[in-house]
Amino acid sequence: MDTETKGNKMDTETKVHKLDTLLHEPAYVPMRKQSSGDLQSRLKTRKLLGVGECEDGSVPLSKISQILGSDDHYIMNMPAGLRLWQVTTAVVFTSVSLLCIFFPVTIFNMLFSSECGNDAVLPLRLFGAAIICLALLFWSSVKSLSRYIIRWTLLAEVLYLSLQVTVIWFTLWDTHHLSFPSLLVLVTMAMAIIISLYFYSILAGITFKTLLRGRALFADFTQHDKCD
Repeated sequence: MDTETKGNKMDTETKVHKLDTLLHEPAYVPMRKQSSGDLQSRLKTRKLLGVGECEDGSVPLSKISQILGSDDHYIMNMPAGLRLWQVTTAVVFTSVSLLCIFFPVTIFNMLFSSECGNDAVLPLRLFGAAIICLALLFWSSVKSLSRYIIRWTLLAEVLYLSLQVTVIWFTLWDTHHLSFPSLLVLVTMAMAIIISLYFYSILAGITFKTLLRGRALFADFTQHDKCD
């Protein structure tokens, strides 16, 4: 009986000793890495998390978002007047396409200052059908937040207007049908080309220094959609 009592007493003392040891044991404090205070480590962390703002006002997304496949150019500051220019371009292209489809004779007489023959009606209406496709493309980019989509639509507009100005100029020069309305149309197209190139240069980050390096205007043809 005494042996059993002594055994219980020893077990109780052992438990009390373990409990006292646990209560007085210092809590575990995780050690802070020394590298977190280093400048290079902080820069890597900012790049990984996508924190900070670039010189052009755009905010790059994190590397995690790049791995997941999200667009890295959705968060950015659009140039002032870009949306207004996109809407204006879409409205003008839509109006011209509808005029060419429904009033081809009027458009021909205004541009070339000559009578429109029956053979020119069908090509003008086909031209209007092609223009309305470009108008739909421009309308779709009005609400777009992707820099690549907006840049490609601006580049398509510049390319189309440049080719059209060249074709119209040589046609009027060969036929000797230069008139004030036709020259006004050419000047308007040239101004549209300049404005579109202005917005394109801002979105593409093209400056005078990048132009000196070359290949700046053809960056969209040579690079893939990747993070800046």
